[in-house]
Amino acid sequence: MTSLKKTFIAATIALIPCSSFAAQQLTEEQANSMQSYKSITIRGAFYTDSDYLMAMSKAADNEGAASFYITTTNISPSNDTLRIVYAKLYKSDAPKAVEQAESLRKFEGVYEYPKSKAIRLEPFNIVRIRGYFPTDYDINQAIAKEASAKGAYGFYIDSRSEIGSNLQIAAYLFKKDAPERKLQPEDAIPYDSEAGQLALAKGGDAAMQVEKPGYYSPSAFNEKYYADKFNNKVIDKTTTTTTTGKVATSSNTETTSTVTTEPQRVTRYTVTLPDGRKIQELNDATAAKMVAFDTLKFRGYYVTDQEISYQAGKRAIEAGAKYYHIARVAHDTKGPNITVFVDLYR
Repeated sequence: MTSLKKTFIAATIALIPCSSFAAQQLTEEQANSMQSYKSITIRGAFYTDSDYLMAMSKAADNEGAASFYITTTNISPSNDTLRIVYAKLYKSDAPKAVEQAESLRKFEGVYEYPKSKAIRLEPFNIVRIRGYFPTDYDINQAIAKEASAKGAYGFYIDSRSEIGSNLQIAAYLFKKDAPERKLQPEDAIPYDSEAGQLALAKGGDAAMQVEKPGYYSPSAFNEKYYADKFNNKVIDKTTTTTTTGKVATSSNTETTSTVTTEPQRVTRYTVTLPDGRKIQELNDATAAKMVAFDTLKFRGYYVTDQEISYQAGKRAIEAGAKYYHIARVAHDTKGPNITVFVDLYR
């Protein structure tokens, strides 16, 4: 869900042109590949995302930068109508980022990958085990043993769920030369939205901003998709007591369904109403690429971001929207109430 106090933007080149200024906005991948020489902050009454993108481009240009990458935006604590935008600046001849050596743990001869590394790689198999594992070390050892038997170079434990006193663990296995996954950008335009269809029809750079069929979510694996792909089974390692009083370990497996599951789209915060209707919230960078068909506002007292998002999503569904974006939150000068401004998208 988009935080209302601090929004981290996986910024991508917006469809809003910045041609009037020399400094251009970078994608996250581009920014991570270069060394920034300076960070700057701008403040202003920016009512749309394109407003602060243009302002940051001008500010970066004044600093002699060839490009910029917006890292954070938030609302000024002293004035709710003001936004504070932070960015890193880059020269045209910016040196490449220095790669830091990884320090990975090893179990049973297999490396444990962090999510930041695993999410970028295509697994060659998935392991799911069920049993009693009292410590994280026991979990890692059990997964690593299965990974080693399958010839894995690295593993990543993605999920764990409680089943009575036992745990069910899902982990992805990787070869040493694992290929890169085809990831959706975090700010990809939904392909089933009006903006997505218009961008696809336009083609070229505009079409490249739309979610791509067959590409994966950049923030999560889809366990069912990979379980189906690899015809995976759950390895049951729960213990039972034999008639002689000895503890035996079961190695039974459970077959999975063979229903084909599509690769994940971009994972967005989703509001689900009691009647089952759903709507997704867009982040700032995605909303900046789209044109809202309407805007609504509501006022009330809400303590958490989740409450605000639910109320915004509920009203957006009733207004016939497929997606919504919380554009601004203004606090009353007197009292605890807030006014929430929401952009609606089809």
